[in-house]
Amino acid sequence: MTQFITEAREKCEEVRRWVEEKISRPVDEWVSRQERSCRELPWWNPLRWFCEIVTILVKIVVWVVVTVGKWVVTLVCQIVTIVVGIIVTMVLRLIAWLVSFFVCLFTEPLEALKSFRDLWTIVLDTVEDVFGLVTVLLDDVIGILEDIEHLLDTLATSLGWLGVILGILKGIVRFARDLIDIVKDVVVGAKDIVLGIFGFSLCRLLRGLTNLGTSAARALLDTGFAPVALLFGAVPLAAVLLAIRIIGAAAAGVRDTVDLRRLQQIITDNVNSALGEGSVRALRAIRTIGIGANPMGLPFTVAARRLFISSDDRELNLQQMHTDGIINLYALAGKWSDCNGDINEPEGEVVYAGSDLKVSYADLQTFLAKGPGSIPEFHVFAITRARFRSHLETAQRKALALGVQLFLPTVGTLRASSPEHVPLNAGEEDPPGDTVQQVLFSAIGRTGKNDDLSIIPAISHFHYVLSSQGKEHFGLTSWFRPSSEDERISGVTYRNRTPDWVFRWVLIHELGHYLGLNHRNRAEGDRSLDEIMFAPSTGIGLRASAVFEFLLLGGEPRFPLDDARTVWQWITTDGAQSLLP
Repeated sequence: MTQFITEAREKCEEVRRWVEEKISRPVDEWVSRQERSCRELPWWNPLRWFCEIVTILVKIVVWVVVTVGKWVVTLVCQIVTIVVGIIVTMVLRLIAWLVSFFVCLFTEPLEALKSFRDLWTIVLDTVEDVFGLVTVLLDDVIGILEDIEHLLDTLATSLGWLGVILGILKGIVRFARDLIDIVKDVVVGAKDIVLGIFGFSLCRLLRGLTNLGTSAARALLDTGFAPVALLFGAVPLAAVLLAIRIIGAAAAGVRDTVDLRRLQQIITDNVNSALGEGSVRALRAIRTIGIGANPMGLPFTVAARRLFISSDDRELNLQQMHTDGIINLYALAGKWSDCNGDINEPEGEVVYAGSDLKVSYADLQTFLAKGPGSIPEFHVFAITRARFRSHLETAQRKALALGVQLFLPTVGTLRASSPEHVPLNAGEEDPPGDTVQQVLFSAIGRTGKNDDLSIIPAISHFHYVLSSQGKEHFGLTSWFRPSSEDERISGVTYRNRTPDWVFRWVLIHELGHYLGLNHRNRAEGDRSLDEIMFAPSTGIGLRASAVFEFLLLGGEPRFPLDDARTVWQWITTDGAQSLLP
């Protein structure tokens, strides 16, 4: 039953993605083609004016119909499946507990008393599921606001340079989206604090406090420190600070709207230069990219996998790995644990094989005492599905600034099969971890030469082996800017860390490497903290652009336009054979 509920939840996501890929994008492309046909008429011809006005109206009507339909279906599907899942899972677990309790009551009374710990776990897991429903609904609100941003981008494209004015609205919508995202992070932090306290899990409590503190800092930055002024009773000052911050967000929206127009020209110039202006292939490539449509970008698919360890695996013996301190089963399962005081344990999960049902404390104890095969098989994941999906959606949103549209199928799983996978042996080679990572990528269909480069393997795992300097990588890419003629196997890996807002950019940073970007900028200069490709080892940290970005403008790291130039240089050269139709 739990497997059925899990699959039902995934189908809700698939329906939304299907609407976006099979309806929204093709309709946008068709409308854009009609728009280009309108512009073939002289500017003074009234037929052109009428044609463009009708096209804009069609864009708005289509957006309203498709978007409303998509989100109504998604919301109903999610609410029904999640609520039913919470109720059914809780009832089944309670029945199982009652049966176990009464059997033990007459056979092993002491075990019957101990089973109340599992009853408490059932209550806490249900509370966690309710928190999960709230975060899903907040994610949907964020998704709706992002769709409004795409509509404004589409209208801005239709209106030419006059459409830059719509960037003001785009910035304000993005400002609202960021505030909702902060609320979601507060809910997630509160969940970890509550469950950490009542579940006696110190590492979960520390993670919740850290994420809550980060959310508070974000709230201050995104509101121009207006709450601080309110605390001191300075209401006029608070209003001024908030107004300045909103004006800054609007300015960021105008900047990004201008950058979008320039990005379209960068893509068009690179494609025409590589394939020949007006050639059949160049026209086909531009149509595939969706110049004039929104979201616009060359399609890539992220083959996302969560690395896991099976309790039945005797080579990767979880019992021994827990004893040796490589894996903390109690911490990953969210059970009673001091986590060694480490807030950077991966936010993983421990569930019975083929389900989302969390393993009980009693079963974990039995497993650690008796080893593999002593209880029903369970899987230990390096990251929760929800957290990985959140990182993927962040990457999807940010990649649009490069003219790349990431499509996100259902997150899959990948079983760790070697001691070198946990922790991942990065070694000292250049690039680090290349040999071990290539084996992992080959397990999901990568072969090297003639690989489809539009499919990007992305694996979230537990930890990397420390380097000789005692440092651990955040993520690794193998291989930078791959070529269809390259026999090395390409893809990315990364690990999940706390605080989430700081490290949610690691995945898109590694994907940036895959697409051809380095830690240094196009002019071989140092990067600043406001750039996604910033790295502490090579960047200069904080400079004026970062201060303005975080205090006044977008409030988060970004890809500057020069990064898009570098990416499209790779796409139209080394990657052209595989990527351009």
